[in-house]
Amino acid sequence: MQQLIQGIDLESWIAVEEGWIHPTITDAEGKEIPKPKKSWSAKEKLEAKFNAKALSAIFTSLPMNQFTKVQGCKSAKEAWDILQVSFEGTSNVKRTRTDMFKSEFENLTMSAGESIDDFSSKLSSIRQEAIVLGKTYNDKKLVKKFLRSLP
Repeated sequence: MQQLIQGIDLESWIAVEEGWIHPTITDAEGKEIPKPKKSWSAKEKLEAKFNAKALSAIFTSLPMNQFTKVQGCKSAKEAWDILQVSFEGTSNVKRTRTDMFKSEFENLTMSAGESIDDFSSKLSSIRQEAIVLGKTYNDKKLVKKFLRSLP
């Protein structure tokens, strides 16, 4: 998703990271109210555009069951934060998942009837999932694991 949004526009990804807030003005009573779009500055319009692009990319990339979690969001950052917790979990969940991937990696063996391609795909899949959680396996470790796992 990050690559998709950055591909659309780097400024759109910045809107995801930093967030966007609807411009406001102070009314006669001293309360902040949403600023009418007609009176937005060029910078405010540009920031809103980047947020809209990112939010649109997020919305259109999600299946319906995930979209319902973020459909009311007005900023891409708000939607992104919800999805991060949904997919990655809190730091405790991340730590637990990382530990599970470590165990899965260490216990992975190639079965007698399994092709080298299939086993290599399993190993690659575990590596990619671990990267998402912040754990990396270097090539040397992967080659050792591959050779040790051969029947």
